[in-house]
Order: sequence, then C-alpha cells, then structure tokens
Amino acid sequence: MLASYYAELLNFFSRSLNDRQAAADVVQESYARVLALQAREVAVRDLRALLFRTGKNIVIDDARRRQVDAQLLQTLALVAADDAPSTERVIASRQQLELLVRRLTAMPRKRREVFVLVRIYGFSHAEAAAHMDISIASVEKHVVRAVCGCMGLDT
Repeated sequence: MLASYYAELLNFFSRSLNDRQAAADVVQESYARVLALQAREVAVRDLRALLFRTGKNIVIDDARRRQVDAQLLQTLALVAADDAPSTERVIASRQQLELLVRRLTAMPRKRREVFVLVRIYGFSHAEAAAHMDISIASVEKHVVRAVCGCMGLDT
C-alpha cells in the first residue's frame, strides 16, 4: 500500500524543491517515519495525507536548520572578515560565542553529544543513532531541541 504513493510523493517534492535527489531523501525519510509509527501500532486513517504532511514537516525542519546554520556562518564570517576587526565586532562576537557555549553547556549531555556529532562532525542522523545506540527519532528530537536551545528558544 505504501509503495503506491511513492511516485506521487516524489513528483510533488521534486517540483517543490527543484531537486529530485533531495525529494527522494524527503520521501524516504517520510516513509521511515510513517513505518516507525505503524511499527508502534499507531492507527493511521489517511496514509497518503500522513506521508505528505510528514514530508512537508521534514522540508520545514530542514529549512529551519539551514537558517540556523546560515546565521552561525554569518556570525563566523563577521569574525573572520577583517584582519583587524573593530573592537565592537570582537566584543559582540565573543559575547555571541560565550552565549552559545553557555547554552550548549546547559544542555543535557546526550543532547549536546548528538548535536556535536550531527552539526559539528557531520554525522547523518542514522550514523549518530548507531554511534550513540539510540533511535533515529531520538537523534532528530535531540537535534531539534539543541538547535532551539542554541537559538534561546524553550524546548
């Protein structure tokens, strides 16, 4: 039954993202999440709608993650932009870095470790899950909560 929606999902997300490979990744992750729900025997009324909603949520989460990454890169670029940055820039950058370090330090150990594996070392969610012996869903939750924590949002 799940296979009958694959082409429709792939075409929809290919048009939305203008990238067939990224769309295939979204569809694959959508299927994995829905199958995980079914494995836990969660009742699903409209499988097609759930697959589409799950895919849209994945795209939104990815966009948010990229936005945080872009802000972090922008901050780092400000620090590295000048050979002799102004005193104000140095102080502001140090304060931002200190705030980020405080927020990371305040996180639970496992959340911080997952965040470092995924965001700093570039592990995939599956690789981080295997490395830490936790589920992929747990890795996803830790990463989302860690990103929110770095941004100062309550999780």
